[in-house]
Amino acid sequence: MAQGGCVAAPGAADPLCARIIARAGFDALYLGGNALGLAQAKGQPFVTLTDTVEATARISRTIDAALIVDAGAGFGGLSHLAGAVREIEAAGASALHIDDQPYPKSPDYHRGRGALVSIEASAARIRAAKSSLRDPETLLIARTDALRVAKSMDEVIARGHAARDAGADALLVLDLSPADAPRVRAALPGVSLIWIGGVNPPIPTLEELNAAGFGAALYPFNTAAAVSAAIADLWGAFKATGRVDQSEALLARMRKETLEIVDMASAWDIEDGANG
Repeated sequence: MAQGGCVAAPGAADPLCARIIARAGFDALYLGGNALGLAQAKGQPFVTLTDTVEATARISRTIDAALIVDAGAGFGGLSHLAGAVREIEAAGASALHIDDQPYPKSPDYHRGRGALVSIEASAARIRAAKSSLRDPETLLIARTDALRVAKSMDEVIARGHAARDAGADALLVLDLSPADAPRVRAALPGVSLIWIGGVNPPIPTLEELNAAGFGAALYPFNTAAAVSAAIADLWGAFKATGRVDQSEALLARMRKETLEIVDMASAWDIEDGANG
Protein backbone atom coordinates (compact mmCIF):
# COMPACT_ATOMS: atom_id res chain seq x y z
CA MET A 1 0.00 0.00 0.00
CA ALA A 2 2.76 2.44 0.88
CA GLN A 3 5.48 3.60 -1.48
CA GLY A 4 7.52 5.53 1.06
CA GLY A 5 7.03 3.58 4.26
CA CYS A 6 4.24 2.60 6.60
CA VAL A 7 1.23 4.94 6.33
CA ALA A 8 -0.47 5.74 9.65
CA ALA A 9 -4.27 5.91 9.54
CA PRO A 10 -5.77 7.12 12.84
CA GLY A 11 -9.35 6.17 13.54
CA ALA A 12 -12.20 8.64 13.07
CA ALA A 13 -15.92 7.88 13.25
CA ASP A 14 -17.32 11.38 12.72
CA PRO A 15 -16.45 14.45 10.62
CA LEU A 16 -15.17 16.58 13.53
CA CYS A 17 -12.60 14.02 14.64
CA ALA A 18 -11.71 13.34 11.01
CA ARG A 19 -11.08 17.03 10.32
CA ILE A 20 -8.95 17.41 13.45
CA ILE A 21 -6.81 14.40 12.51
CA ALA A 22 -6.45 15.47 8.89
CA ARG A 23 -5.39 18.97 9.99
CA ALA A 24 -2.62 17.34 12.03
CA GLY A 25 -1.10 16.22 8.74
CA PHE A 26 -2.25 12.63 8.23
CA ASP A 27 -2.77 11.44 4.67
CA ALA A 28 -5.07 8.55 5.59
CA LEU A 29 -7.80 7.92 8.15
CA TYR A 30 -9.62 4.78 9.23
CA LEU A 31 -13.34 4.34 9.80
CA GLY A 32 -13.54 1.19 11.95
CA GLY A 33 -16.71 -0.68 12.75
CA ASN A 34 -16.10 -0.68 16.50
CA ALA A 35 -15.46 3.08 16.59
CA LEU A 36 -18.57 3.68 14.50
CA GLY A 37 -20.64 1.50 16.81
CA LEU A 38 -19.29 3.32 19.86
CA ALA A 39 -19.98 6.71 18.26
CA GLN A 40 -23.61 5.63 17.90
CA ALA A 41 -23.69 4.15 21.41
CA LYS A 42 -24.82 0.76 20.20
CA GLY A 43 -21.68 -1.32 19.65
CA GLN A 44 -20.04 -2.85 16.59
CA PRO A 45 -22.27 -5.93 16.15
CA PHE A 46 -25.24 -3.65 15.49
CA VAL A 47 -23.63 -1.35 12.92
CA THR A 48 -25.58 -1.48 9.65
CA LEU A 49 -24.64 -0.88 6.05
CA THR A 50 -26.62 2.36 6.18
CA ASP A 51 -24.61 3.50 9.21
CA THR A 52 -21.35 2.72 7.40
CA VAL A 53 -22.29 4.38 4.12
CA GLU A 54 -23.60 7.52 5.81
CA ALA A 55 -20.49 7.87 8.01
CA THR A 56 -18.22 7.26 5.01
CA ALA A 57 -19.98 9.96 3.03
CA ARG A 58 -19.94 12.51 5.85
CA ILE A 59 -16.27 11.96 6.61
CA SER A 60 -15.08 11.80 2.99
CA ARG A 61 -16.82 15.12 2.27
CA THR A 62 -14.95 16.67 5.18
CA ILE A 63 -11.37 15.65 4.38
CA ASP A 64 -9.01 15.37 1.43
CA ALA A 65 -7.14 12.44 3.00
CA ALA A 66 -7.73 8.84 1.94
CA LEU A 67 -10.38 7.00 3.94
CA ILE A 68 -10.02 3.29 4.74
CA VAL A 69 -13.37 1.76 5.70
CA ASP A 70 -14.26 -1.35 7.67
CA ALA A 71 -16.85 -3.19 5.57
CA GLY A 72 -17.04 -6.00 8.11
CA ALA A 73 -18.31 -9.31 6.78
CA GLY A 74 -20.21 -7.58 4.01
CA PHE A 75 -23.57 -7.15 5.75
CA GLY A 76 -25.12 -10.38 4.47
CA GLY A 77 -24.64 -12.99 1.75
CA LEU A 78 -22.49 -12.54 -1.32
CA SER A 79 -25.07 -10.52 -3.23
CA HIS A 80 -25.54 -8.26 -0.19
CA LEU A 81 -21.76 -7.89 0.08
CA ALA A 82 -21.48 -6.90 -3.59
CA GLY A 83 -24.04 -4.16 -3.10
CA ALA A 84 -22.41 -3.02 0.14
CA VAL A 85 -19.02 -2.67 -1.53
CA ARG A 86 -20.50 -0.56 -4.33
CA GLU A 87 -22.26 1.72 -1.86
CA ILE A 88 -19.26 2.16 0.44
CA GLU A 89 -16.97 2.87 -2.50
CA ALA A 90 -19.43 5.36 -4.00
CA ALA A 91 -19.66 7.12 -0.62
CA GLY A 92 -15.96 7.96 -0.80
CA ALA A 93 -13.89 5.05 0.51
CA SER A 94 -10.36 4.89 -0.90
CA ALA A 95 -9.91 1.38 0.50
CA LEU A 96 -12.07 -1.09 2.39
CA HIS A 97 -11.57 -4.37 4.17
CA ILE A 98 -13.67 -7.51 4.25
CA ASP A 99 -13.20 -9.92 7.16
CA ASP A 100 -13.65 -13.65 7.69
CA GLN A 101 -15.96 -13.46 10.68
CA PRO A 102 -19.45 -14.99 10.54
CA TYR A 103 -22.40 -12.74 9.75
CA PRO A 104 -24.40 -11.55 11.58
CA LYS A 105 -21.68 -10.52 13.98
CA SER A 106 -22.07 -11.82 17.50
CA PRO A 107 -21.75 -9.60 20.58
CA ASP A 108 -19.63 -12.43 22.00
CA TYR A 109 -16.75 -11.28 19.78
CA HIS A 110 -16.15 -8.48 22.27
CA ARG A 111 -15.61 -10.91 25.12
CA GLY A 112 -13.08 -13.05 23.32
CA ARG A 113 -15.36 -15.56 21.61
CA GLY A 114 -14.51 -14.96 17.97
CA ALA A 115 -15.23 -17.34 15.10
CA LEU A 116 -14.26 -17.82 11.47
CA VAL A 117 -16.05 -18.77 8.28
CA SER A 118 -14.33 -21.33 6.06
CA ILE A 119 -11.41 -20.40 3.83
CA GLU A 120 -13.63 -21.04 0.82
CA ALA A 121 -16.38 -18.75 2.11
CA SER A 122 -13.87 -16.03 2.94
CA ALA A 123 -12.30 -16.23 -0.53
CA ALA A 124 -15.75 -16.04 -2.09
CA ARG A 125 -16.36 -12.79 -0.22
CA ILE A 126 -13.14 -11.34 -1.63
CA ARG A 127 -14.02 -12.39 -5.18
CA ALA A 128 -17.47 -10.84 -4.88
CA ALA A 129 -16.01 -7.63 -3.44
CA LYS A 130 -13.32 -7.38 -6.10
CA SER A 131 -15.77 -7.80 -8.94
CA SER A 132 -18.03 -5.12 -7.44
CA LEU A 133 -15.46 -2.33 -7.23
CA ARG A 134 -15.88 0.34 -9.90
CA ASP A 135 -12.63 2.27 -9.48
CA PRO A 136 -9.41 0.32 -10.12
CA GLU A 137 -7.66 2.62 -7.63
CA THR A 138 -9.86 1.48 -4.73
CA LEU A 139 -7.87 -0.95 -2.59
CA LEU A 140 -9.44 -4.18 -1.38
CA ILE A 141 -8.02 -5.48 1.90
CA ALA A 142 -8.70 -8.99 3.18
CA ARG A 143 -8.84 -9.17 6.96
CA THR A 144 -8.38 -12.45 8.81
CA ASP A 145 -8.92 -13.18 12.50
CA ALA A 146 -7.26 -16.59 12.20
CA LEU A 147 -4.33 -15.71 14.44
CA ARG A 148 -6.63 -14.76 17.32
CA VAL A 149 -9.27 -17.44 16.82
CA ALA A 150 -7.32 -20.45 15.50
CA LYS A 151 -3.99 -19.49 17.13
CA SER A 152 -2.32 -20.73 13.96
CA MET A 153 0.15 -18.95 11.69
CA ASP A 154 -0.31 -21.75 9.13
CA GLU A 155 -4.01 -20.92 9.03
CA VAL A 156 -3.18 -17.23 8.58
CA ILE A 157 -0.90 -18.01 5.66
CA ALA A 158 -3.41 -20.35 4.04
CA ARG A 159 -6.11 -17.69 4.27
CA GLY A 160 -3.66 -15.12 2.94
CA HIS A 161 -2.96 -17.24 -0.12
CA ALA A 162 -6.67 -17.72 -0.74
CA ALA A 163 -7.36 -14.00 -0.35
CA ARG A 164 -4.54 -13.06 -2.71
CA ASP A 165 -5.73 -15.55 -5.32
CA ALA A 166 -9.27 -14.17 -4.97
CA GLY A 167 -8.08 -10.65 -5.79
CA ALA A 168 -7.20 -8.93 -2.50
CA ASP A 169 -4.68 -6.12 -2.81
CA ALA A 170 -3.50 -6.37 0.81
CA LEU A 171 -3.83 -8.54 3.89
CA LEU A 172 -4.78 -7.39 7.39
CA VAL A 173 -4.02 -9.97 10.08
CA LEU A 174 -5.57 -9.25 13.46
CA ASP A 175 -2.99 -9.44 16.28
CA LEU A 176 -0.01 -9.80 13.93
CA SER A 177 3.06 -8.39 15.69
CA PRO A 178 6.11 -6.85 14.02
CA ALA A 179 8.11 -9.87 15.20
CA ASP A 180 5.85 -12.30 13.35
CA ALA A 181 5.25 -10.21 10.23
CA PRO A 182 8.38 -11.41 8.35
CA ARG A 183 7.05 -14.98 8.30
CA VAL A 184 3.82 -13.85 6.64
CA ARG A 185 5.70 -11.63 4.20
CA ALA A 186 8.01 -14.50 3.24
CA ALA A 187 5.05 -16.79 2.61
CA LEU A 188 3.13 -14.16 0.64
CA PRO A 189 5.68 -12.20 -1.39
CA GLY A 190 4.25 -9.11 -3.04
CA VAL A 191 1.22 -8.91 -0.75
CA SER A 192 1.09 -5.69 1.26
CA LEU A 193 0.55 -6.24 4.98
CA ILE A 194 -1.70 -3.96 7.02
CA TRP A 195 -1.30 -3.68 10.79
CA ILE A 196 -4.22 -2.94 13.09
CA GLY A 197 -3.95 -2.32 16.81
CA GLY A 198 -3.39 0.26 19.50
CA VAL A 199 -5.98 -1.26 21.80
CA ASN A 200 -3.56 -2.97 24.17
CA PRO A 201 -0.10 -1.66 25.11
CA PRO A 202 2.71 -1.83 24.31
CA ILE A 203 1.86 -0.22 20.99
CA PRO A 204 4.59 -0.56 18.34
CA THR A 205 6.02 2.66 16.97
CA LEU A 206 5.48 3.55 13.35
CA GLU A 207 9.21 3.04 12.83
CA GLU A 208 8.95 -0.51 14.18
CA LEU A 209 5.96 -1.27 11.97
CA ASN A 210 7.75 0.13 8.94
CA ALA A 211 10.85 -1.96 9.68
CA ALA A 212 8.65 -5.07 9.89
CA GLY A 213 7.33 -4.35 6.40
CA PHE A 214 3.80 -3.18 7.09
CA GLY A 215 2.40 -0.93 4.37
CA ALA A 216 -0.12 0.80 6.62
CA ALA A 217 -1.08 0.96 10.28
CA LEU A 218 -4.69 1.34 11.42
CA TYR A 219 -5.54 2.70 14.87
CA PRO A 220 -9.25 1.94 15.37
CA PHE A 221 -9.73 2.67 19.07
CA ASN A 222 -7.38 5.41 20.22
CA THR A 223 -9.47 8.37 19.07
CA ALA A 224 -12.60 6.91 20.66
CA ALA A 225 -10.67 6.29 23.88
CA ALA A 226 -9.36 9.86 23.97
CA VAL A 227 -12.75 11.45 23.30
CA SER A 228 -14.63 9.19 25.72
CA ALA A 229 -12.12 9.75 28.51
CA ALA A 230 -12.11 13.53 28.06
CA ILE A 231 -15.90 13.78 28.15
CA ALA A 232 -16.25 11.37 31.07
CA ASP A 233 -13.61 13.20 33.11
CA LEU A 234 -15.04 16.65 32.39
CA TRP A 235 -18.67 15.96 33.21
CA GLY A 236 -17.96 13.38 35.90
CA ALA A 237 -16.01 16.04 37.76
CA PHE A 238 -18.75 18.61 37.15
CA LYS A 239 -21.35 16.27 38.63
CA ALA A 240 -19.23 15.95 41.75
CA THR A 241 -18.25 19.61 42.15
CA GLY A 242 -20.71 21.68 40.12
CA ARG A 243 -17.76 23.38 38.45
CA VAL A 244 -16.53 23.21 34.85
CA ASP A 245 -12.84 22.41 35.23
CA GLN A 246 -11.47 23.88 32.00
CA SER A 247 -8.88 26.62 32.03
CA GLU A 248 -9.31 30.04 30.48
CA ALA A 249 -6.39 29.26 28.18
CA LEU A 250 -7.97 26.00 26.95
CA LEU A 251 -11.33 27.62 26.26
CA ALA A 252 -9.72 30.57 24.48
CA ARG A 253 -7.60 28.23 22.38
CA MET A 254 -10.52 26.03 21.40
CA ARG A 255 -12.86 28.92 20.62
CA LYS A 256 -10.34 29.83 17.94
CA GLU A 257 -9.33 26.34 16.84
CA THR A 258 -12.83 24.94 16.48
CA LEU A 259 -13.67 27.74 14.04
CA GLU A 260 -10.53 26.86 12.12
CA ILE A 261 -11.39 23.16 12.15
CA VAL A 262 -14.75 23.80 10.48
CA ASP A 263 -13.17 26.40 8.14
CA MET A 264 -15.47 29.21 9.18
CA ALA A 265 -13.11 31.65 7.44
CA SER A 266 -14.34 30.40 4.06
CA ALA A 267 -17.92 31.32 4.99
CA TRP A 268 -16.74 34.72 6.18
CA ASP A 269 -14.96 35.30 2.87
CA ILE A 270 -18.16 34.49 0.98
CA GLU A 271 -20.22 36.81 3.16
CA ASP A 272 -17.67 39.61 2.94
CA GLY A 273 -17.47 39.24 -0.84
CA ALA A 274 -21.22 39.31 -1.22
CA ASN A 275 -21.48 42.41 0.94
CA GLY A 276 -18.46 44.14 -0.55
